[in-house]
Amino acid sequence: MLKGRCTMDKKTYFSYNGKLENSDIYNITIPMNAVYEVIKMIDGKPLFFEDHVDRFMKSIQNMGYKMNITSADILQEIVLLARANMNKNTNVRLVYIPNDDKNKYDIMISFIKGVGLSAVEKEKGVAVETIEIERHNPNVKIVGTSYKDRIQSSANFIDTFELLLVNKEGYITEGSKSNVFFVKNNKVITSPANNVLLGVTRKYILEICKHNHIEVAFDNITEKEAYDMDGAFLTGTTIDIAIIRKVNNIKCNYSNKISELLKNCYEELMKNYLESFKVNQ
Repeated sequence: MLKGRCTMDKKTYFSYNGKLENSDIYNITIPMNAVYEVIKMIDGKPLFFEDHVDRFMKSIQNMGYKMNITSADILQEIVLLARANMNKNTNVRLVYIPNDDKNKYDIMISFIKGVGLSAVEKEKGVAVETIEIERHNPNVKIVGTSYKDRIQSSANFIDTFELLLVNKEGYITEGSKSNVFFVKNNKVITSPANNVLLGVTRKYILEICKHNHIEVAFDNITEKEAYDMDGAFLTGTTIDIAIIRKVNNIKCNYSNKISELLKNCYEELMKNYLESFKVNQ
């Protein structure tokens, strides 16, 4: 747990092994094999907290690491960190830092700025590009991924919001920091689970489809096929749902009834979750 009282000043803090540290004084180097998770916080409440912590724990296990901190411990630290930083609307990053001794580890919890949507992007949609990159072990979120540096310098157009990854077979799998869905003939299409990071937002979109009797196909889509879709959108922790309006600088008529329905249902789901989530202040 965070130790001591939270000082109300303009400093920024992070938690390191349960101890409150001043970000201006301490600079922690995070190794490439560290496991991380990002949670969106709204009005002091971590959105879909249980799902994110569960994925964090599974990523740690899949890497062969061990951890005995509970979700209740993590939640209490997030709440106290929000109080210390006087910030209730931000993004929380959980980081598991392994030690040479597999029974030892460090846990860092901090607030970070996420890539959100502008007012214009929320209203009109976002532009995306494709890039030929395939992620290794997409179901685990680790700090060191070889494609990230290449992605950051690969956008060809000034308004590109996200890059869609294309594997060696020529299929679009996911975004560099999001999942992607397409809509064709009232059917929602997304990549098979083994090809992508199993996003929390993705999970709830699939549940909303099931509840609303919308057919879902876990199928591969080529770049050429993407231009002929009736709709397309991205999902992610910090962006929620973003309608795609342009692919590789080619405008697409991607806003349709199903995309809008899913967006509205997801926003309602978020609202209900936050209203029911109880945080002990």
